Amino acid sequence: MRSNIKINPKKNEQSAYISPESENKRRLALGFAFLLLLITVLIVRMGYWQIIKAEELQRKAISMQTVDTQIDPVRGSIYDSKMNILAETVTEYELYGYTQFMYKYDGISEKEKEFTLKKLTEISGLDKEIIKSRLEGKENLVMLADGLTKEAVEKAEKAWGTNVVVKTKASRYYPNGAFAAQVMGGVNADNVGRTGLEYQYNSELAGVKGRVVRTTDRDGNTVAGGSKKMYEAQDGNSIVTTIDSVIQHYVEEALVKGMKRTGAEAITCIVMDPKSGDILAMASIPEYDPNNSNRPSDPSEYARFKNLSDEGQTEYLSKMWTVDAVSSIYEPGSTFKLITAASALESGYANDSTRYYCNGRIHVGNYNLRCLGHHGSQTLNEAVGNSCNPAMAQAALDMGAKIFYNYIDLFGFNDKTGIDLPGETDSIVKDYNGMGDVDLATTGYGQGIAVTPIQILCAVNSFGNKGILMKPKLVSRIIDLDGKTLVDIPDQQVRQVVSESTADKLCDIMESYTSGTGGSGAYIPGFRVGGKTGTANVVSGSTYSDVTNTSYVAMAPMDNPRLSIICIVYKPTKLQYGNNTAGPIIKEVLEKSLTYLGVERQYSKEEEAKAKKNMVKVPKVTGKDSQKAISILKNMNLKYTVMPESKNDKSFVVVDQYPKSGTRVDKGTTVYLYSE
Repeated sequence: MRSNIKINPKKNEQSAYISPESENKRRLALGFAFLLLLITVLIVRMGYWQIIKAEELQRKAISMQTVDTQIDPVRGSIYDSKMNILAETVTEYELYGYTQFMYKYDGISEKEKEFTLKKLTEISGLDKEIIKSRLEGKENLVMLADGLTKEAVEKAEKAWGTNVVVKTKASRYYPNGAFAAQVMGGVNADNVGRTGLEYQYNSELAGVKGRVVRTTDRDGNTVAGGSKKMYEAQDGNSIVTTIDSVIQHYVEEALVKGMKRTGAEAITCIVMDPKSGDILAMASIPEYDPNNSNRPSDPSEYARFKNLSDEGQTEYLSKMWTVDAVSSIYEPGSTFKLITAASALESGYANDSTRYYCNGRIHVGNYNLRCLGHHGSQTLNEAVGNSCNPAMAQAALDMGAKIFYNYIDLFGFNDKTGIDLPGETDSIVKDYNGMGDVDLATTGYGQGIAVTPIQILCAVNSFGNKGILMKPKLVSRIIDLDGKTLVDIPDQQVRQVVSESTADKLCDIMESYTSGTGGSGAYIPGFRVGGKTGTANVVSGSTYSDVTNTSYVAMAPMDNPRLSIICIVYKPTKLQYGNNTAGPIIKEVLEKSLTYLGVERQYSKEEEAKAKKNMVKVPKVTGKDSQKAISILKNMNLKYTVMPESKNDKSFVVVDQYPKSGTRVDKGTTVYLYSE
């Protein structure tokens, strides 16, 4: 059966048909919607950067448009006690230029270019072709010249204004070379104190850096009408030390001689004013020049240094830079007997009539502690004069560990002295609770205890200062650029260690020792010198070796002490005992220094007759030409030294001299000639 339904194919095709006009409209609508979305996103993004991130972008733009140039301050100077310069800053200037505006810009005529070349050659002292190559280089901001003076860069700024940039470079300079090197210390490549006083007083000396901020374009060119801000650098303050350059020279000369005479590994010496605590001189040898601090200054030492391994050289330099007087400890040996004697007298365990017997040894515990002599019965004064180990051991045993330890503490051996130098080290002193009889006895004559040279000298100073211990110091004042005192550093008493009467007795003991055979190496006719020698064996492993450290501590004149001095000769190979190694150094320094200070000799009749044969009167050479002055001194068998040493080869008028004219001195004495 057939269906009656008929299908019309044309009508069905018509119902699914979409006209071209409708398709275009649909596409336009979608495109417009997409475009509208894109615009909306862009608007939102622009709003984000221009509103939310506006401040951050502004900061970045400013930072990209500015050149920030650092200005180094001038580091303060270091002076001796007479205001002679020991360390100063030499400022050099670097000149930079924007070559686009100075030379490469199309609008600059050949005549202007030639003027620029000629002017820069004149200012820098460089060859014209060198200047031209720098101006024609690819970089816009280039260094045109360095090592210039302030006057030279001021000429450049006057000629080219903001098209040039000036940078300063400060270099530390020590005009006297190796003079007082360990005390002065040094600075690193950034002009920051590294050792010595340069490190200790860096915050005062360094100053505050300044800045110049300029507005530039993306190529680093100065923007016309752009801003320029300058923050002036604040130069550092200067320090005035207690160092007396004349006495420092005496010490350093004596140490050089001492090294040759003793064959020592090293020598250290300190000179102080016992009443104020001022350090007048401090030196160690081998020495170095802080202008070239990476090698020893002595040629023979440098030859030895070059043969060391890298590790050996590092160790050598570290030791060389160390201020031995405060940073190294050693067993003081017999110099410590002065401390034992003072403690025994002050504690009442000894007096003028106390006697000690020596048969060459003292038996303590299971040990026989030996002495170099057989001194028999002796007073305390005689025992110190004989440098008797058993007597000092007995004095310590009589006091007992607690009492003796308390005096050791009073004299400052348990504390750092507080000297104004970095690296002061701690001593090694056994606590009385752990101090057995053998420890107590050996401490009595200076072994089994390790101290610094500055501790020993400060303790002995109290005998010349009515029993009062003083804090040592190296800087007396801090001053500004105009020389105005900003800080005055006063003398500082630490405490009363012993009574004045005990101190006076120790002065007598010291003078007796030096005028006797034990300390005769430092005896000076006419000057009342007192002291005590020390010789201590160096520990090797767990036992004492045959190698020794020798020393001498002294004061003068003993009726009114002006100077105190200690000298330690480490590991001498040619001589033994402190009297022979350190004694002559002490004698030379004290004799010259006391004469320089104007202390009159007081001879006995016997001393006077002997001395006159070897003495001359210093002539007046102040006001004379240096060459004439030198000739006069040589004719009178006197030596000379020019101060400062940089004037040594130049003729000048002598403005001052030491010793002063009319002073009687030994033949061969050095007269210091001062220039302006």
